Amino acid sequence: MRALSILTAVAAAGALAGCAAKAQTAPVEPIAIAVEAARPSASLPLYAGPGTVAATHTYRLAFDVAGRVATVNVDVGDRVGAGQVLAAIDASDYGEQLRAARARADAASAAAAKAERGSRPEELAAAGQSVAAAQAQVQRAQAAEELAAANLRRSRALFGDGDIAAQSYDAAVTAERDASGALAAARAALSGAQAQAALVAQGPRDEDRRAAAADAEAAQASADLAATTLGKTALRAPADALVLSRAVEPGSEAQPGQVVFVLVDASDPDVIVPVPAARAAEARGAATARVTVAGRTYAAQVERVEPAADPATRTAIVRLRVRGLRAAPGDVANVLLGTRNAGGTSVPLGALIQRNGIRTVDVYDEARGTVAERAVGVVAADGDRAIVRGITPGERIVVAGQYQVHAGDRVRVVPLEGSAS
Repeated sequence: MRALSILTAVAAAGALAGCAAKAQTAPVEPIAIAVEAARPSASLPLYAGPGTVAATHTYRLAFDVAGRVATVNVDVGDRVGAGQVLAAIDASDYGEQLRAARARADAASAAAAKAERGSRPEELAAAGQSVAAAQAQVQRAQAAEELAAANLRRSRALFGDGDIAAQSYDAAVTAERDASGALAAARAALSGAQAQAALVAQGPRDEDRRAAAADAEAAQASADLAATTLGKTALRAPADALVLSRAVEPGSEAQPGQVVFVLVDASDPDVIVPVPAARAAEARGAATARVTVAGRTYAAQVERVEPAADPATRTAIVRLRVRGLRAAPGDVANVLLGTRNAGGTSVPLGALIQRNGIRTVDVYDEARGTVAERAVGVVAADGDRAIVRGITPGERIVVAGQYQVHAGDRVRVVPLEGSAS
């Protein structure tokens, strides 16, 4: 009985050993994978990302002169035309200053014209009459002086003979002295009249004419300045624009340089985008650009690239001109700017695996029916694909099942779920 049990146990052990041996020699079922051929990389945008809608021009307007605001004609949101008066200050004082300046300019101009023309015939005639009158006065004074001298000679002879009193003689001496003085004065007056007549005949000197002309020019400049200042009492729109903000009310005091209106150009707005500074030069020559706002896509062109990059973000601001853009300043746009050749090979993003800190893909070896790991370097992302180096276009990349296989595992290729068989 015991021997039978031992034989039975040995037989069972043998049977188990046979099953184990059979299991070790049974083939392993290949792991199912899906593959896709790596593609040559396509051109990528220089910039793909958000942009900001910005007005072509922004105008910050302020009065140039001080005064009390008399009228405000527009409000936020209004569309204004070039030259339209937005607001005005009380111009009464500036108007008075202009009238006074013009009166001074007229007077100075008249004086300059008089100096340029020289003496009038009436002035020459008057000067001649003055000379003639002075000459007649000299003749009368000379006759009186001669008479007084003759009387003095007779009085001296009579006084010497004792025929007249000393008082009569003294009177004759005084009369002769007065007559001599009157003659000298008449001659001096004649000389002055002759000199004045000569000046009248000669007319103003060159320096006097130049001085009069300079005075007239300065007075006219003051009048022009007053007119310009009066014009500055009205604040006008520099272009067709939209009123973005207003900071002035009727009756308030305007100060020169204080911004009271902010306007944005009413023409189509631009889009500005921050491009990496290293690609700024390429952006300047970009031939294509597309802008999408509110589901609508527009063609655009590079208007300018700011010369100085932002040192903090290392980006350069690119301004895109977008014809017909229907958007408000501040709206966000999606921008594709230019193209660049990234190099490398295009593979699905899902084929990339992070293993021990290294980015890899599994490459299918059709001849052996296995897969091999391949380390790759990622150049750029392109939607749901990645541009990598380390893979040759045409190599078959594992795109499904890559997390179930290891290097050297036997695999079988099956269609990717959702794709045509």
